[in-house]
This record gives sequence, C-alpha cells and structure tokens, in this order.
Amino acid sequence: MQIKIEIDVKPEELRRFLGLPDVAGLQDDVVQFLRDKVGQVNENFNPAEFVKGNLETLKQSTAFKRLMTRINLAAEDTPSESSKGSPRRAPRRGARKRAANDGD
Repeated sequence: MQIKIEIDVKPEELRRFLGLPDVAGLQDDVVQFLRDKVGQVNENFNPAEFVKGNLETLKQSTAFKRLMTRINLAAEDTPSESSKGSPRRAPRRGARKRAANDGD
C-alpha cells in the first residue's frame, strides 16, 4: 500500500510551522556587508602595484616557471626575422618531454 501526501507551502510558512527563526533580515545584512567589503577592495586595488609587490613570490611559483618554460620553448621553435633564410635549428633533446611532464 502506498500513501502519498502532497503539501503545498511557502518556505516562510514551513519555517514558521517548524519553529525555525526567520533569518531573511540577517541574510540581507550579510550580503550587504560582503558587497561593501568587496567594493572597498576594488576601489583601492592597483594591479601594477600588486604584481610589483609580489613579483618574487610569483617568480617562485610552479605555474609561473611552467609558463616561462613554455614561452622559451615556443620562442626556440619560432624562427626569428633575421633567420628566415637560414636552416631551422633542432630543438634541445628532451625539452618537449620535460615541458609535457610539467603539465601533469
């Protein structure tokens, strides 16, 4: 035997029925507080100063090192303007393999 009961109530009615507190005002206050804080940070944020102040930390990061390795490999594979007529030099042995393993 199956019995189905369907109750159609609004969230506020269910909260009141279960005796839970109404936190809508508190939620609005928290959201407004977070908006104010994010707005203050945005107003005072200078990307150039941030990078300049954290450059050493950035250079030590693994992601930055991988990026620089890939840029260097791409630069080696791309012929420069002055060497268009000369033969292309072969890439270093194992350089691509190391770069591919860095991404894992």
